[in-house]
Amino acid sequence: MKLRAATRLSALVLALGALGCAEEGYEITDLSNEFVVSPAFYGIDEGLPAVQFRATQGSAPASVTWESSNSAVATVTSTGLVTPVNDGFAAITATQGTKKKSASLTVNALFGTPVVSGVGVPNIGGAVGITTLLYRIYIPTGKTQLRVTLAGGTGDIDLYVQKGPNLPTTSAYGCRSWNGGNGESCTIANPSSGTWYIYLDVYETGAGATLLATVTP
Repeated sequence: MKLRAATRLSALVLALGALGCAEEGYEITDLSNEFVVSPAFYGIDEGLPAVQFRATQGSAPASVTWESSNSAVATVTSTGLVTPVNDGFAAITATQGTKKKSASLTVNALFGTPVVSGVGVPNIGGAVGITTLLYRIYIPTGKTQLRVTLAGGTGDIDLYVQKGPNLPTTSAYGCRSWNGGNGESCTIANPSSGTWYIYLDVYETGAGATLLATVTP
C-alpha cells in the first residue's frame, strides 16, 4: 500500500514539473500598445449619415492616413469620417508608417417606400398576389417603441414587420398581425436602431386602407 502511494506521489510531482516547464515556455503578447481601428466590423444602410472611424495606438489617438477600398460603396475623409454611398462591401484602412489596419464595412441596400413616423399612408390596397406593398422606416438609437397599424378600407390585408437588412415575408418576420379585415397592429418595444421594413400581404382584394408607423422617443 505504501509503495503504491509513493509511486502515485512521484508521478504527480513529475506531472507538475512538466506543467511548470510548459508554462515557462509560453510567450505572452503585450497588447497594451496595439494599433487598432474601430469599429472593426460595421453595417449601415445606404443613404444614412456618415460614421466616425477611429485609429488608436494603445489608448491614444494615432496619426494615420485613411482610404476606402471601394469609393463607389463608401468614402472616407482624412479624419476617418465614412459616408455610405451604395450597397456593397468596402475595407476602411488606416495607415501609420509601415503599419496598416483595416475595418470591414457593409452597406445595406434599401427597399420599399419610406414612411414618416406619425404620418399615415392612405389608399393602400390591391389584388391577391401583389408583392409591391413594401415600406420602410428608420429608427434612431434610443427609441422606446415602434407601433405599426393598418386600418380602414375594404378587403383583408395582413401586416408583417422585420428589422433590416432582411425583408419580412409571410414565413419570416419579427412581428405579424393577420386579423380579419384591416384591423392590424404590431408593437415592438425598444427597437434596435436601423431600418425596419413593413410588408403588407393582400389576403383578400381590397382598397382604401391606411398604414401608420409611429416611433416613440
